[in-house]
Amino acid sequence: MDLKSFIFLLSILTSLTINSYEKSDAFVVKIFDDKVKVLSPTQFDPSLTVIIENKTLVQIKGRIETGRGEMLTHIALEPGKSVSKSVKRLKSDKLFFIPLSPPFQKVELKLGNRPYEIPPRQ
Repeated sequence: MDLKSFIFLLSILTSLTINSYEKSDAFVVKIFDDKVKVLSPTQFDPSLTVIIENKTLVQIKGRIETGRGEMLTHIALEPGKSVSKSVKRLKSDKLFFIPLSPPFQKVELKLGNRPYEIPPRQ
């Protein structure tokens, strides 16, 4: 391979890496001491899976509910553990994870978004 071909191939691979981001078929909610990171699926599915990962040193208690306040499931998760919950929802429903203990702000699970953090990194 000559130098021009190598540079061309390298530039293509670099641009693909720069434009890529994490994607998932489920909501993945990673709870840290100072933030919550959310990875969301790209497409709607009426039977979604929400995976909660506890990256803290304390037990997490919370719930998943719709925007109308309907509780879909309750979560109790030991430190360093994860749990997977299936939730059924309508396309028009908003979905939230609400940490109860330790208390933290409500986290909207937004479909089709790039990975995001609550609170956002400054």
